[in-house]
Amino acid sequence: METAIPRLSFTPAELAHSAGVGRTRVFEAIRDGELEARKAGSRTTIIEVDEAKRWIQSLPKRVAA
Repeated sequence: METAIPRLSFTPAELAHSAGVGRTRVFEAIRDGELEARKAGSRTTIIEVDEAKRWIQSLPKRVAA
């Protein structure tokens, strides 16, 4: 029986899909310093799971009209 390996990071596309936002919004958040990302090589960008959660929780709450 294999042991499940916990998820450590997302690519921007994976985070966008998981969070229900577009890739552009994720890259804007990285560019604007709202979301911390790391580079793994010259092309791969990764976002740690805890940082993804922090960013999502930092987004404004929607207030009912």
